Amino acid sequence: MPKTFKLSLLTLAGLTAAAPSFAGGLALSQIGTAESVATAGVAGVTNNRDSSAVISNPAGLSGIEHNSTVLGVQYLNSESEFERNLGSGTTAKSDQFLPHLSFAQRINENWVAGLSVHSPGGLGVEYSNGLTGGVNGASLVDENSIEMLNLTASASYQVNQQLALGASIIAQYASVSTEFSAGQEQGDIDADNWSPSFALGAVYQASDATHLGLTYNYGGKHKLDLDTAITGLNEQDLNWPQSIEAGLQHQVNQDLALMLSANWRQWSRLGDDFKDTYGAGIAMSYQMSDWTVQTGFSIDSSPLNSKDRGHALPLDQQWRLGVGGTKTLSNGMGLGLAYQYQSLGDGDITGSLLNKGHYDTNRVHFITGSLSF
Repeated sequence: MPKTFKLSLLTLAGLTAAAPSFAGGLALSQIGTAESVATAGVAGVTNNRDSSAVISNPAGLSGIEHNSTVLGVQYLNSESEFERNLGSGTTAKSDQFLPHLSFAQRINENWVAGLSVHSPGGLGVEYSNGLTGGVNGASLVDENSIEMLNLTASASYQVNQQLALGASIIAQYASVSTEFSAGQEQGDIDADNWSPSFALGAVYQASDATHLGLTYNYGGKHKLDLDTAITGLNEQDLNWPQSIEAGLQHQVNQDLALMLSANWRQWSRLGDDFKDTYGAGIAMSYQMSDWTVQTGFSIDSSPLNSKDRGHALPLDQQWRLGVGGTKTLSNGMGLGLAYQYQSLGDGDITGSLLNKGHYDTNRVHFITGSLSF
């Protein structure tokens, strides 16, 4: 039994570090706004239009004239179906709603400050045949759940007409739980923790039509004190990867804007078997009367080789495709709706003879609505 519980904890740790994307994803690129989801996360690093920049790049707050508020909620539907080469498999499903609330206020000619409450991920996965769908101890894990919440305070300073700098202080809350069964015996393992973090950002106006964005996020470190009667399981350390993201936005003409982004995430922080990931994306925005329509595509490399990948953290390459639009209402508010499909990869597992296999269905659907004013 101890091995079962240790594996379930690794699962929780992996899902927390990859909170966004459930059984096989990486860090959530979406921040609960129609623009973010529609552009597959590409627009965030160059966003200098509204208060959601508190989360994606604090320097972007410099573009706000007076004040800005964004309210959003995104529905996530995930499904991962593991097909074992030998024996039965298992299916993990989840339905989750994640919130977004951000506000920013111009203080004076040079300074803008902002606050946000934002969930970087959430999970409530139930397994049809245990974690692995096999005969080993991990098959006793019935359900994993996780709740994440970020409280962020940001400030942006306009250095000159071209350059703005920003910084954020982040308090991150993580709550995790595993439910297990062994014959007639049932139980759970619970833990929660607050961890500090920070982010830095810059926005550079290269010309009237082109601006660049750059942001660094420290990540974070959680020490989870476990609420369990299992001997020897008292705490779990968790390192959240550092990340750097850069982007470019170019206004082609009055109606059309193009966006590019690239990122690096330090997944090697999780252990020797992990490697850092690299990602890129492209997106466009088109103005049609009182509608702004957007679409985007992004992709991230895998932090694990198939021989090092396990059921506890089956991370693989992933890609995203989004589409959506925002309508400007008569009162000046923006009402947005967006959809995104995210592929979490095949997740081939080859390092264990008993549990060799791959993830057949492995995806997330996002539906997001937001209101900005």
